[in-house]
Amino acid sequence: MLYRYFTLYADEKLLSEIEELCLSEGFYNFFSEEIDSKLWRVKVYLESTEELPAFLRRYSFEFGGEELEAKWWKKFKDSLKPFMLTPNTKLIPLEEPVRITDEGSMGIIPGRAFGTGQHETTKLAALFLERYLKTGAMVLDVGAGTGILSALAIKKGASKAVALDIDKAAIEKCRETAWINNVSIDARVSDFLSALEPGEHFDIIVSNMIVELLKGFVKETVKHLKPNGVLILSGILTEKFDSFMDTLEDTFSILETEELNEWKAAVLKRR
Repeated sequence: MLYRYFTLYADEKLLSEIEELCLSEGFYNFFSEEIDSKLWRVKVYLESTEELPAFLRRYSFEFGGEELEAKWWKKFKDSLKPFMLTPNTKLIPLEEPVRITDEGSMGIIPGRAFGTGQHETTKLAALFLERYLKTGAMVLDVGAGTGILSALAIKKGASKAVALDIDKAAIEKCRETAWINNVSIDARVSDFLSALEPGEHFDIIVSNMIVELLKGFVKETVKHLKPNGVLILSGILTEKFDSFMDTLEDTFSILETEELNEWKAAVLKRR
């Protein structure tokens, strides 16, 4: 298929803003290339009948030309190399499903509509998950996407990981990720926490979502968090962090935070 592409050059702040918008709108046909330490080239790919999404029209995207899907998708895949998801876990992009049993490695097949694990927010969530996970823990992953965090939890000693996502395709991707990493994930289609039973409680609840989505359910997690459990939140732009945490101060207290470029994550405990 022939795609049209539109190009924009952005600094780090603008890149983060565009990424956040695309992710919040469920739009994934974009690709960024680092030109130098302060400049990125952002490309948006559209089918011949598609228009530039309304939420991107305020930015100075310019028509760049046409490109075969196979060509730009190959460039995207070729840009994915094994990398350290956390200091203790390497993530390996795969072309086809292959079992990975090594405790220190994980595999994933990149997809257009799913994260690859390279984003700062995924790395922050994974870092805290490894740090707070204890053998035998029960883990809930809200907005699981590929299931990277759920699979990581099981590989690092959790007794059960429940992965929730509103997208049926994401649930299938979770199951694929589970097979690749030789683990079992309880993956459920769910509008936020709707697929949980009242009696289900967890030692760790983790969610990597933008603030606008976290606001819709995060206080309700207290009903499913064990008394000594922790809530790990990532996907929060640093500039929005303080105001968002102010809305939670009557329910949670902050144990610690970490920051990576424009993004921030926190570990919370119920009051």
